[in-house]
Amino acid sequence: MALFLAFVIAVGSIVWGAVAAARGRTMNMQEWSVGGRRFGTLLFWFLLVGETFTTSALLGASQGVFSNGAPGFFVLGTVVLNATVGYWMVPKIWRAGKRRGLVTMADYFTARFEAPWFGGLIAVFGIVVLLLYGQLQLTGLGLILGSLFGTGVPTVAYIVAGGVLVAAFVLVGGIRSAAYTAIVKDILLVVVLIVIAVGAAKAAGVHGLPGIFDGVKDAHPAAATLPGILGDAATNTWWWMSFLLLTPLGAFALPHVFQVSYSAKDVTTIRRNQVIQPLYSLFYVLIVVIAFAALLALPHLGADQANQSLLLFVQEKYPDWVIGVLGGVGILVALVPTAVLMLAASSLLSSNVIGAVSPRWSSSLPLTRFGVVVFTGLSVLLAATSNDQLLTIMTSVYSAVGQLAPALFLSMMWRRVTAQGLAAGAICGGLIVGVPALGSVVLQAVPAGMVVGLPALVINLVVTVVVTLATAPPSDTAIDVGIEEGTPTDPRGTKEASLAG
Repeated sequence: MALFLAFVIAVGSIVWGAVAAARGRTMNMQEWSVGGRRFGTLLFWFLLVGETFTTSALLGASQGVFSNGAPGFFVLGTVVLNATVGYWMVPKIWRAGKRRGLVTMADYFTARFEAPWFGGLIAVFGIVVLLLYGQLQLTGLGLILGSLFGTGVPTVAYIVAGGVLVAAFVLVGGIRSAAYTAIVKDILLVVVLIVIAVGAAKAAGVHGLPGIFDGVKDAHPAAATLPGILGDAATNTWWWMSFLLLTPLGAFALPHVFQVSYSAKDVTTIRRNQVIQPLYSLFYVLIVVIAFAALLALPHLGADQANQSLLLFVQEKYPDWVIGVLGGVGILVALVPTAVLMLAASSLLSSNVIGAVSPRWSSSLPLTRFGVVVFTGLSVLLAATSNDQLLTIMTSVYSAVGQLAPALFLSMMWRRVTAQGLAAGAICGGLIVGVPALGSVVLQAVPAGMVVGLPALVINLVVTVVVTLATAPPSDTAIDVGIEEGTPTDPRGTKEASLAG
C-alpha cells in the first residue's frame, strides 16, 4: 500500500504539473526558462519554497541533528538570513532581467561587464555547482526510496528512475512545471511533517514534546550546545558561524536562483514573498523534533545510516499510509528542485557556453532541452557513485558557490569593479575550495572548524580589489545593468517603481 500511495502521489503530481504548465502555451525560450516572467504571488511563493524545502533540508538537517544535535540547528537560521538578503537582492536581479530580456545568471554578468567571456566563465562555474547540487537532491531521493520501501531494489535504480522523471516533466513545461508541482509538494510536506511530529513522542516511547527533549538531555547532555554530541571541532562555533554566513551569500549566487527571480511578474510579488518566507522556516522545528525522537527510538543506528535516520524512524514506527505519503512527498522534494537545477544548467550551456561560440544557438530551445537530458544523466552518475553524507555535500556546494558572491554583490554596489578582477578572485577562491591541498594550507591559518569557503572568500575579495584597481573600469552602459541611475522603470507604473526603490 505504501509504495503504491507514494507512486500515485509522485507521478500524479508530476503529470498534473507538466500538463498544467504546457496547456494553452506556446513554448519558447522565455516561456520555458523563466515562465514568461508572469508568476504571481502564489506560483512564485511555491517555486521559492520549492527551493527552500529540498532533500538537504528534509534529510540533511535531520541527519545533522540526529548525528550531533545542535550543529543541525543551522536550518533554523538559513531561511531568515536568505530572505533578509533577498529582499534587497532579488528585485535588482529581476529588474535587470526584465529590462534586458535576460534568461540566465551568466546573461546578467555578460551584460553587466560587456564581456561574453566572463559570462561564459560564470556559466561553466555555475554548471559545476548545479551538478553538485543535483547530486545532493538525487542522493536524497535514493535514500528516501531505499529506506522507506526496502533494499530489494538497488539504490541506483531509484536514482535513475528519479532522473528519468526529472527530465520528462521539465522537458514538457519547463520552470512552470516545477512551480505547479511544487504546490502539491509543499502542501503535502507540511501536512505529513505535522502528522509525524504529533506522533513522535509516542513513537519514541516518551510522554509528550517535553519528554523528547528531556530524554535527549539525559542520553546526550551535550546535544543542545555546540560542538554537539560528538564534541568535534569540525562542528564548533566557528563552523556554525562561517557556514551561516556563507549560506545567504551563496544562496543568491546559485545560478538557478536567477531564473527563479526572473520568473516573477513584478517587484511587489518578490518583496511580499521575501517578507513571508521566514515564517516557513518554523516548519524546520518539526524536523528537529522528529530527529530528536528518532535519536531516542533508534539509539544503535550507525553513523553510516544517519542520512536515513528520519526515514527509518518513520518506516519502523508509523502506519503504511504515513510511509506512503512521506515517500511520495519525498520523491517530489527531490525532483522539483532538481528539475529547476537541470533547467538552469542547460540554459547556461546553450545561452552562454555554446551560444558564446555560435550565437545562433543561444536561444535554441531544442538544444536547451537536450542539455536537460545530459545534465540529469551526469547528476545521476554523481549521485550513484557518491557515499558522502548530505550535510557534507551541501557544505561543499555553498563553499564553492560562495566564491561567486563577490561578483554578484560588487556588481550591484561598486561601479569600479571589473570582470578581470572578479574572474581572478573567483578563480583563486575556487581553487582553494576545490583543491584539498590548497584548502588545507589556508585552514591552517584560521580557527579550527571554520568552513574553507569563508577564508577562500576573503582571499577572493582581496584579489578582486587588487586586480580591479589595475584594470580599466566598465562603461556607464554596462554599469547601469547592475547599478541603475535614478528611478527604475517598472511595468506597473509609478507606484511600483516607488516600491521597488
